[in-house]
Amino acid sequence: MDPKPSKSRLIRLFEAIFFCGIFLFSFWLMFHTFSYDKKTSSMLIAAKAYSDFGAHIPLIRSFSMGDNLIRFIHGTVEYPIYPGEPIRYHYIFYMVVGALERLGLRIDWALNIPSALGFFALIILLYLLAKRLFHSVSVGVLAVVFFLFNGSLSFLKFFQLHPISRTSLNDIIANNIFPSFAPWGKGDISAFWNLNIYTNQRHLAFAFALALIFISILLWIENKPLKKQALFLIPEVIILAIMPYFHQPILLILAIFMICYFFVFPRLRIILLLIGEIGALCILPQVLPLLHGLHTFRWNPGYLVSAPLSPIHILWYWTQNIGLHVLLIPLGWLIAPARIKKIMIPLFFVFLIPNLVQFSVEMAANHKFFNFFLVFGSMLTAYVLVTFYSAIKRPSTNFILRILGYEIIGVFIFFLVFSGIIDFFPIYNDGQMPFLDIPKNTVAAWIRNNTPADAVFLNSGYGFQPESIAGRKILHGWPYSTWSAGYDAQQRDKDMKTLFETTDTSVFCNLINLYHISYVSYQEPFDLPDIHASLSALASHARRVYTDEKFSIWIPLCQ
Repeated sequence: MDPKPSKSRLIRLFEAIFFCGIFLFSFWLMFHTFSYDKKTSSMLIAAKAYSDFGAHIPLIRSFSMGDNLIRFIHGTVEYPIYPGEPIRYHYIFYMVVGALERLGLRIDWALNIPSALGFFALIILLYLLAKRLFHSVSVGVLAVVFFLFNGSLSFLKFFQLHPISRTSLNDIIANNIFPSFAPWGKGDISAFWNLNIYTNQRHLAFAFALALIFISILLWIENKPLKKQALFLIPEVIILAIMPYFHQPILLILAIFMICYFFVFPRLRIILLLIGEIGALCILPQVLPLLHGLHTFRWNPGYLVSAPLSPIHILWYWTQNIGLHVLLIPLGWLIAPARIKKIMIPLFFVFLIPNLVQFSVEMAANHKFFNFFLVFGSMLTAYVLVTFYSAIKRPSTNFILRILGYEIIGVFIFFLVFSGIIDFFPIYNDGQMPFLDIPKNTVAAWIRNNTPADAVFLNSGYGFQPESIAGRKILHGWPYSTWSAGYDAQQRDKDMKTLFETTDTSVFCNLINLYHISYVSYQEPFDLPDIHASLSALASHARRVYTDEKFSIWIPLCQ
């Protein structure tokens, strides 16, 4: 008869199944929100990902079909929806995607493979780090569950829209709208806590995973001699060096961790100084151009909390947004062992600083700090519940108190994941919007085959323009995407209006030459708001080189 399996063997079996499940879920999540119809040559983009992908697809194609891969070698990468200035958006992830497509991988695979691997790595690293720090598989599993299913109070909003009834379960399963979506929707509960943030911002999970690797290495080498610590100098510096153009907020988060660990872990001080000094030599040449002309760093207390900024109002705002984590994360830190307290000290600053300082033109962009705060915070919440469970399951505990304790734990877990479960179904039920790709998109195919890779188009629409699908740059993409990246969207819109409306050839040509515009696209119906384009005026400034039923392309007649 086979001996009873050891606990370690059961854990290994569980982890193998758990890891496989997370791997499959990661790939399903990414392909569910972006896929490809080979029969119609169409990109299928989830409706809730449309706005972000309107910037991502042009960026990817600028590397796979445009000239940005060559520009990268020369250090002159441009934002394909705002050419003429150095790129300010963190583009490294999308450059890799573009390179994969350029090598022959279809765009959905080229994007979804690194997206899924990044999301998978984030979850597995979260589990392994939590398990190692707290010596508990249960803490690791619960931390993952709390990460996947947010603990906000958005379920209250859901039941305002769908009153509790016999059909409530069906209402949840059939729901396709997020109950809370501030600051673009009503109320205080923001849109940044559900999985939609990772399906839209495909580079975010990968950046978080790299940050966890960086922090885990520091914790791993803390008690090792300096010679062994130095072996990890190169990977740590590499992670820092790529962050300015991989994900800028993560660079600030890692700086917070490094500064805190310098003070609380004396044995890391020398290696942290080396990492910081060498990293700074790699980072500063990248960061300084990003700061040129920008004045977006400013004191702005309150994050998205509406006035008045009283302590009670602020507490209620965060209670609505992270639920019981407001109580359990601080409690977890208080009851944690001394070393865990030290490890978690940076969380206080990761949460506090973005509540006080605005780091970009859009205050809502600070959400990345809070998302990362919750990655670590979920470990502390899980630790509280596992510690409570361990205390009440002792044989000496009164039976009634034990049952009551189990019920309390169950209630806490339920309310820590209920909103996340509700928020999952709008992603699951989301429809996909098809966008014709090359070769079925005949306009994009013509552009790719007949215009140089560095061509700049005066575009007549935002959205998924054929110029962008062909990897060419357009004068101005969706204004929100360019404004939030720190560009002067208002001025570019004014110049586009002038270009399409003016009858003065000299005014037209001055702007054409200023922006190095090679071609003008014109579509019917015209798709730029507040611009009254004149086809007859365009005909006096340019020569038509391509036309179909709805779209024409012109070459400006300017020296």
